[in-house]
Amino acid sequence: MSSHYKVDDVAGIVLSLVAFLILTPSLVTPEGATGIHGSQIVSGVMSPIWLSLTAGNAEAFAAGQALPNIINSQFYDNFIKLGGAGSTLGLALCALFFAKSKQFKTLGKLAIGPGLFNINEPLVFGIPIVLNPIMLIPFIINPIIMAIVAYVAMSTGLVNVANGVNIPWTTPPIFSGFLVSGWTGALLQVFQIGLGGLVYYPFFKMIDQKAYMVEQGKSEEEILAEQTSDTNAPTGTPTA
Repeated sequence: MSSHYKVDDVAGIVLSLVAFLILTPSLVTPEGATGIHGSQIVSGVMSPIWLSLTAGNAEAFAAGQALPNIINSQFYDNFIKLGGAGSTLGLALCALFFAKSKQFKTLGKLAIGPGLFNINEPLVFGIPIVLNPIMLIPFIINPIIMAIVAYVAMSTGLVNVANGVNIPWTTPPIFSGFLVSGWTGALLQVFQIGLGGLVYYPFFKMIDQKAYMVEQGKSEEEILAEQTSDTNAPTGTPTA
């Protein structure tokens, strides 16, 4: 048996989707809450396991065998961190195309370039997501959703399991999906980016609307009153 499988006793925990979903928030929460790179801290322990599982897939792929490991290094880098920790490429697209305030329109233009290479510091510190309880919610939820979608897609055979090609984490999405899982992987990433944008959109619109009203010269009291009015406004159409 290959030496790549000698970590099976530990790797068995990682192969559980439940265990992975428990772990995922710990990868992003410290960064979102304090600016500390939580993913780098945790990956110091997990990377040897994930890389071993990636190598196992590479061996199986070369031998023409079924790929044994859905969760591995490429699963995390290419199907969870789309745009960086928190899977923020969808958020960058929201800022680029749907921002109403000048602040976030400009930020969207600045963030989309790095975001395509999975670098999201312009968003994490520019919105900011750090110490922002509103944006911290989708920042934690989104990668969990990405993990579920990718795992289900691969476990059901809709998308090819990552083939063990150990590409850099900065490889742009869609291209990276094609390299590790073929055209099905590329299509999965397109779907994930769109889904991630939908997750972030309502939270982004809240902070964007506030920034827009500030740009219009409104005070904090006026902004709060308007938000309260919008919340209490009737949703139905009055009848005669």
